[in-house]
Amino acid sequence: MTRRQGTGRQAERVSAGASAWGGELRLFADWATPGDGRANMRRDQTLLEEAAAGAPPALRLYRWSRPTLTLGHGQTAGAATDPEALATFGIPWVRRPTGGRALLHLPDELTYAFAAPRGRATGVRTAYFRVMGSIWSALSRFVHLDPPPAGALPRDTASPRLPCHAVATGHEITVRGRKLVAGAQRWRRGAFLQHGSIPWTVDRALTNALAGLPADSPVDAVGLTELPAVEPRDAPPSVEAVAIALDASFRRDWIRPVLG
Repeated sequence: MTRRQGTGRQAERVSAGASAWGGELRLFADWATPGDGRANMRRDQTLLEEAAAGAPPALRLYRWSRPTLTLGHGQTAGAATDPEALATFGIPWVRRPTGGRALLHLPDELTYAFAAPRGRATGVRTAYFRVMGSIWSALSRFVHLDPPPAGALPRDTASPRLPCHAVATGHEITVRGRKLVAGAQRWRRGAFLQHGSIPWTVDRALTNALAGLPADSPVDAVGLTELPAVEPRDAPPSVEAVAIALDASFRRDWIRPVLG
C-alpha cells in the first residue's frame, strides 16, 4: 500500500490501488477529483457494504464539486430545509446513509469516510470516539483544539429544523466550544461507517438560508482558516497536508482489531 499521498495522477494511483482488498488499511485518496453528492454518498455506502462483507478498514478522503446539502437518512427535505431557498440558491441535496442533521458541504472542505469490519470496535460509542480521536490527533498538528471528545454520546434534543452547524452537542471536535468536525455513523452486520466534514470555511448566511432561518442566526461552527495555527507564522494547512496527517493517524490507530 502506498502510504504517502499526492494530487493528480499520484492520488489517482493510490485510489485505484485501494480498490483491491488487502493490506492493513485501504486508502481512497479521492480529494483531487471532487464528486457530486450522489456519487459521494454511493461510494461511502459501498465502503460500508464492503466492510460488512469482511473487507479491511478503509479511509476515504474526498471533496465536493459544488456546494451540496446532505440530509440524515431519517430527515425529509421539507422538515429539515427550506425548499424554496434550495431552489433559489441552486443547491442540490442528497440523503446520507447515516443519521444526523442537514449539513452544507462546500468545495473547499475535506470530507472523511471511515469503514471498518466487525472486531475493529465494540459498539457505537467506542467506534465513534476512536474515529474522532484519530481525526483529533491529525488536526492537532496544525491548530489548537479543545481536548478530544469522550464520554457518553449526548441525546440531541434541539429543533429538527436547525442545521448541523447550528448545534454543538459536545461529542464533536471543537475549538473553544465551537464545532470544527462532526461525525455520523451507521452499522450493518457488525461493520460500521462513520463520515463527516472538515471545513476550511463556514458559509453562515447560506447555512441559515437553507434552513429557513434568519441570516444572523447562530452558527456554532468554525473552519480551519478561522483558527490560529500551532506555529503562529504558519498559513492554514493545505488539503494535502491534512490528508497525509489523517492517513498516518488512522494507520497508527486502526491496524490492530479491538476484541471484546
